[in-house]
Amino acid sequence: MISANAVFGLFGCGLLSFAAVATVFRLRRFSAGARVAAVLAAAAALFVPFGDLSAACIAQLTGRRLVGQRDLRALVWLVAAAAVFLYPFALGLTPFDPYALGYGSVGLVTALLLVTLAAWYARLNLVVLVVIAAALAYLAGAYESRNLWDYLIDPLVSMYALVWLLAGLRGRIGLPLARRVPPSVS
Repeated sequence: MISANAVFGLFGCGLLSFAAVATVFRLRRFSAGARVAAVLAAAAALFVPFGDLSAACIAQLTGRRLVGQRDLRALVWLVAAAAVFLYPFALGLTPFDPYALGYGSVGLVTALLLVTLAAWYARLNLVVLVVIAAALAYLAGAYESRNLWDYLIDPLVSMYALVWLLAGLRGRIGLPLARRVPPSVS
């Protein structure tokens, strides 16, 4: 059971966040409806979990994660695999350039469809959601880029995924994350 202190602490963080949104966007110059919409959007943003760094009040209050560990692990593996496939080849290490496939290649769209269907069949809903959101953003032209790869993966997210997997592998095979150096005898 969650204590009253935790609930009041989360409520205080929420109020502070709402105040910051109201101050930054100067909500008083907007109509009452626009102010309510902004506050509701800010409230929704507070309840969305971000990986293991949960800023989600719902997750804190209920003790349940909105994104399962299995879904998160599958997404990290897919991002890491895409990064290993895309980035070294796109740097010109081989004559094959997978980045060029992002400019309307039927092969990339077919592979993406097959990955999405396999994820849906395996009930990896986060993977399906991310791919659909990326495809919709691509179709809407949300970025300046017209390359589908730019909507699917990001270099910083790719580095995070690779480090996360390597840290997990390192912990699984028993290697310490930091070696202890014995004190020198003087």
